Amino acid sequence: MDIEKINGHWHAYIYDQQENQTDDVELMLSVLGKKPLRILEVCCGTGRILIPLAKAGHDVTGFDMDEDMMSMIPPKAVGLPNVTFYRANALTEDWGDGYDAVVLGGNIMINIVTNSDYKEAQRLFIQKAAKALKTGGHVYLCFDLHAHPEKIFHSTGERTRFHGTDDRGVYGRRINGSGSYDTKTQIASGKGCMEITRPGGQTVIFETEFMKHIPTLAQVHEWLSQNGLIIEQEYGDFQKNPISETTHRTIIYARKN
Repeated sequence: MDIEKINGHWHAYIYDQQENQTDDVELMLSVLGKKPLRILEVCCGTGRILIPLAKAGHDVTGFDMDEDMMSMIPPKAVGLPNVTFYRANALTEDWGDGYDAVVLGGNIMINIVTNSDYKEAQRLFIQKAAKALKTGGHVYLCFDLHAHPEKIFHSTGERTRFHGTDDRGVYGRRINGSGSYDTKTQIASGKGCMEITRPGGQTVIFETEFMKHIPTLAQVHEWLSQNGLIIEQEYGDFQKNPISETTHRTIIYARKN
């Protein structure tokens, strides 16, 4: 099997096993309410958010570009006829319309995969979310937001993000290396690597790089306003505390006017 496919499956499997927090999903469900809604989740990954939404009774559709990540969804979706998912590029393809809610969760706003202008990609996500909503529908936005990103992204040394053995006996590590943040461009960048070891002992190392635009809260507010989205709820953490110098997240629930 091609090493890229081995790497893709390993990453999806380990992510699915280890990225298992529930506090963000619990808050999302409480904000969305109990009335069944027609919901779109953008970049749904392994279904960590998609499946709980379906189990809560919502009619959910998700899409993602990563087929390996979405391959983790079918076993979880057994017995859930209200789940649909498909492969699509969020930046270039249409998101549909008439949804009661569009979920931009799982930190997607600072994990968009693009080779073009990152800030423009973030703005485009908000624009497409608004277009996919029916009038009176809501966008649910959740991502990391630090008051001082320069303190977060300036780093040296290595830190293991994920490690473990998948269901095919492949062991791997995802390692984050040094990083930096440019206060003028608001661009965070860094390097790292993936180490993949096959059952026979052969190890392959993939060098990795990242670059992402870290928006300010004011910029996010502007994008929402430009697209006719009115903020109804806004929090700085999953306990519904207000955004402050000490919180590390932005959760926004905004209605399409």
